[in-house]
Amino acid sequence: MPIDDIAPEIIDFVDKYIDQFVDWDVLVYFHENPDVERKAAGVALDIGRRQATIEPVLHVLVVKGVLEYESDETSDPNYNYCASAEFRKSMDAFLAATRDRANRLAIVGKVLQKEARRL
Repeated sequence: MPIDDIAPEIIDFVDKYIDQFVDWDVLVYFHENPDVERKAAGVALDIGRRQATIEPVLHVLVVKGVLEYESDETSDPNYNYCASAEFRKSMDAFLAATRDRANRLAIVGKVLQKEARRL
């Protein structure tokens, strides 16, 4: 399925929130565990990524209003999911779209193109 056949709101979501596969992983992690509060090291361990790889993603998601964090000067911040109802609905639609193999392959292709442009 070409990317043009996917609902425009799904494409917009990918354009806005998923520039690389680690973004996808972090978003799914927090969306599927909305009550979790974790330090970057804990998130990295839970999703099988390096902490240094996810820290910039966590920061961007804080800026975009998807995550928030609590911090004190003695430890690393704890991140938690604070996404709006609209974002959560978009995330549900994104996840539903990825359950279809053809959609998932088209979205993976789009993310690969975005990653390639970053190199």
